[in-house]
Amino acid sequence: MAMKHDFETLYFKAAFCLTSDVISDFNPVSRRLGVDVTDGMGTVFTALGARYEMRYVADEAFLTTDSYETDTRSIDNVPVAEVMRYTRGQILREDAVPGKYAGFVENVKAGKSVFHDYKVYSSGEKDAAVLYLISPADKTPEKSAEAFAKLAEKIGKSAYSTNEFGDCGYLKIQLELFKELEESAEAVKAALEKYDQIVTDDQFILDALLIQFEDMADKILFIDGFIAGNAGKLGISAAGKKIAVHESGIINRLYPLRKADYVEVLKDAELVYPARNGYDVSDSGMAGGLGLADEEVMKAVAGRREKDLEALGADVIVSVCAAEKAGLEAGGGKVESLLCYAAAL
Repeated sequence: MAMKHDFETLYFKAAFCLTSDVISDFNPVSRRLGVDVTDGMGTVFTALGARYEMRYVADEAFLTTDSYETDTRSIDNVPVAEVMRYTRGQILREDAVPGKYAGFVENVKAGKSVFHDYKVYSSGEKDAAVLYLISPADKTPEKSAEAFAKLAEKIGKSAYSTNEFGDCGYLKIQLELFKELEESAEAVKAALEKYDQIVTDDQFILDALLIQFEDMADKILFIDGFIAGNAGKLGISAAGKKIAVHESGIINRLYPLRKADYVEVLKDAELVYPARNGYDVSDSGMAGGLGLADEEVMKAVAGRREKDLEALGADVIVSVCAAEKAGLEAGGGKVESLLCYAAAL
């Protein structure tokens, strides 16, 4: 009973944050379902009802893909993202997953990709110095592998590129499938330990790796950090270009010490950012694949973010994260990944 009481307290606080008229516009589920601002409460809150049965909060749990935006505005520091992750896990533990999410959940449990175009792809020699983990959301992994190999060659490093590990356990973490995560983590760790550096341009893979393999954190890099750290050797210049940057929300909110200076990453460019930036980065709805649980909502969120970026009037929109790039494109946008754009300069 104590656990139920703790959940009720946390969920009420989280629900208030999700639907507050101050915060609601910064959360995808509230933007989608709407908010009754007359009471400061909305459909996310009222769907819970008074019975605390998980089936009443399933939509919120699966649609709240980027609750960190809400976290930054919580007046009493409610960890909304954490509460919603717990809610998803509890829905599974109580066997209360609605039919429309059942296939998605079963795929994650079984270790199958939720990305429609995913096919295992690898390039380079496995005994290379650097491992590049390609996003499972990347529809052109061969292009990304070629781009990374080009950058690695410039700094005198050999690279092995692959997407064979999928999201490295990110969605299992988001559904609190810890037993299944433990079963797959050993193989992933054994593969990673062989390399001097592990680089990815998928922020959700980065998060999953840092959560699971803290002892290897020093050699795990996000693509912007890799480029910034080797700026002298890479000699990348984007002179004369006006670039709209879609930053990584994961980096900004969870790993701010890893934040790269984009003046170093895209030298000599005019960099512009949408209003929701830094700690307020608005996600594309993809959310590391969680957004695919309801693609209609994902596309609505992505389309809204895409309009924010297009309004900046830049020559090109660059997404630092390859998974976010896929999400933005689902919303109808034309976006370059930072990796491929930088490699072409």
